[in-house]
Amino acid sequence: MRNHTARPPTSMLEEFWAMKRVLQRLAGLIYCLPYASHGIMPIDYSKWKAIEVSDDEDDTHPNIDTPSLFRWRHQARLERMAEKKQKREEIEKNRTTSNNRIEACFFFDSIIPELEKKLQSTDIGADEKSKLEKELAEIKEQEAKWLAKEKELEEQERLEPWNVDTIGHEGFSYSRVNKVSEKKVEPPKLSDEEDSKRMTNFFDKNESLIQEYGKLSSLEDSEAFILEHPHLASEYTANYLTIDALNMAIDHKEEEMSNIARQCIVIQYLLELAKNMNAIPTNVNIIKAFFKKFRSADPQYLKLYTDEVAAFEDRLRRRAKEKRDAALAEYEAEEKEKRIAAAPGGLDPQEVYESLPEEMRAAFDSQDVSKLQEVALSMDREVFSYHFQRCIDSGLWVPNASSEEAEHSEQAEEGATTKT
Repeated sequence: MRNHTARPPTSMLEEFWAMKRVLQRLAGLIYCLPYASHGIMPIDYSKWKAIEVSDDEDDTHPNIDTPSLFRWRHQARLERMAEKKQKREEIEKNRTTSNNRIEACFFFDSIIPELEKKLQSTDIGADEKSKLEKELAEIKEQEAKWLAKEKELEEQERLEPWNVDTIGHEGFSYSRVNKVSEKKVEPPKLSDEEDSKRMTNFFDKNESLIQEYGKLSSLEDSEAFILEHPHLASEYTANYLTIDALNMAIDHKEEEMSNIARQCIVIQYLLELAKNMNAIPTNVNIIKAFFKKFRSADPQYLKLYTDEVAAFEDRLRRRAKEKRDAALAEYEAEEKEKRIAAAPGGLDPQEVYESLPEEMRAAFDSQDVSKLQEVALSMDREVFSYHFQRCIDSGLWVPNASSEEAEHSEQAEEGATTKT
């Protein structure tokens, strides 16, 4: 008969629980294997370890009314939540303001690149450049502050324990905004000649419509007109309006020029919005969204818009002056060529007249030959002869035009000779 020594029950119980813990760990490893092999992490239940409940504590003093204590703690928690909610709303409000400012040209999220692009332009003066640099620095600083505040608040929310007021609330939500169905397909690059032909054809077909649009003065009328004629949302329309505004500036029609310039900038902003959304600008949904954003834009952004229009008008005025000066110079050159061609000696009569001594010029202005004779007697012979010959070569004085004039001419020349 074998003698078996019985183990104490306590040791058996400890061994049982130790074995159970080993099996639990092994089961956990086996559970994680399929997730790890597919790069998927198991569900994290750690959030459930940090739940704040005001009525599950048993550390209250016997002399303290437990229900009242729970209510106080619950109220304090609600106040903390309200304070954090207010912080979140302030940040969201600042975010909206920043977005309205940063959403420029209704390329609303690209104002910083737009300002940087303007700073690289050679057309801006020192004052405007300094102003743009200051504006860009302010926008970047504002954006950095908002990002820091948002990050801080998100970290606080992440570390905030759940409680009875939040544990049963919506854990996550999913919303979807339908994107514009018409995606912009990049057209094949055209040669300058082909693009010029297309633009000319567009002008011929839509000239009256573009001119009508250029005369509109309100956003509502502009929106209705573009929605009725969406094909006008084109780079060619902006080109036509630019040319038309320049012609008005050349003719000194300031009011018409300013109105057309504003309408041109609106079209350019619409095109920029469509470009940033990779959408077709003629899409009516894009057009509606653009004008809706334009009407509700932040005042600071509208100031950028008005500054853009003012800068465009200044460029038009400068270009108009250059055009007028060039046209005048070309006209004067043509007239000079005509005068020289008609002159018997190949001299420009206008230049000869302007180079005459004052007394000779006065004699020619009076068209009195006797005064010219007096000038011949009083002036140095060589000087008079030099200018008189230039008058003949330029056609200001036509010798032998008549017998009487020929006689006076001879007398004038003889008078100068006699004086010598």
